[in-house]
Amino acid sequence: MKHLELTFQSEDRKIKTFKLNYANEALGVNELQGAMNRIAALNMFERDGIQLYKVPVAARYVDTNTKTIFDTRNK
Repeated sequence: MKHLELTFQSEDRKIKTFKLNYANEALGVNELQGAMNRIAALNMFERDGIQLYKVPVAARYVDTNTKTIFDTRNK
């Protein structure tokens, strides 16, 4: 499965990652930076008075592959 990871720095300077499944894989630097700046400007994500997604840091697509060795759930 492929997903998009948006990495931000919080107000307390910790790294926070926002993961999105089913994201458009054709998004480029300008679109992602603009979207991340808009997310940060909304100040929607807060915990204990600290904005969690304050400064955009990075964006990347992550592709994970799962290889099942065995699975007994469907017997």
